[in-house]
Amino acid sequence: AKRQTMMFSATLPPNILNLSQKYLTDPVRISVGSVNTPITKIKQELIQVTDTNKYNHLLDQLTQREGSIIIFVKTKVGAEKLAKELRDSGHNTNAMHGDLHQNKRKVVINAFRNRKHRIMVATDVAARGLDIPHIEHDINYDMPQCPEDYIHRIGRTARAGNDGAAVNLLTRADGPKWRAIDRLLNPDNFLKGNEGKGERHGE
Repeated sequence: AKRQTMMFSATLPPNILNLSQKYLTDPVRISVGSVNTPITKIKQELIQVTDTNKYNHLLDQLTQREGSIIIFVKTKVGAEKLAKELRDSGHNTNAMHGDLHQNKRKVVINAFRNRKHRIMVATDVAARGLDIPHIEHDINYDMPQCPEDYIHRIGRTARAGNDGAAVNLLTRADGPKWRAIDRLLNPDNFLKGNEGKGERHGE
C-alpha cells in the first residue's frame, strides 16, 4: 500500500523546504490564508541605528512604551546577555531560548503571562506558538535570517483583536534582510519600484 506523508508548518524557511524535497515525493504546497500579509492592526516602525548606539535606542523604546514587550534576538547566548544587561539597567526581564529545560521554560512563560516580568527576550525557536494576548510590542533587536520568520515574530503581538507595534532596529548590515522582508510583505511594490518605503526614524 502506498503511504501519504504530509508536513505542516507555520512558516517554510529554506531549510524546511529542502527537508521536504528530501523526504516527500512530488509534494504540493498548500497555503491557508496569505503568507505575506501580517496582521493589519500591527504598526511597523523602522529605526536606523549603529552597532554602538543600538542598545541605547532599545532603552529609549522600553522607556517610551507601556505594556508587555517581547524582544527578538538571533541566539540563545545573545538572549541571556541582553536580558542580563536589561536587568542591570533596571528592567524586569527574563530570557527565553531553546536551551531552557521544559520546567524552566514554563516558569519563564508563566511569569511573563502573569505580568511578573514586563519584558521577555527570546529567540525565534523559543517563541514559536507563544500565545500571550497582552503582548503589546515586538522589538526586533536582531533581524531574522528568514523573511517568513518576521511575520511569525510580529504575530506575537496584536493578539485577540488588540492593537500592537513592531519596532525594527536596523543597522546598515541589516539592509539586505529588510529588503527581503519588504519583498515578501509588499511584492507589488517591487513591480512598481516603490520598495523599502515605511515609517523610519534616523540614527
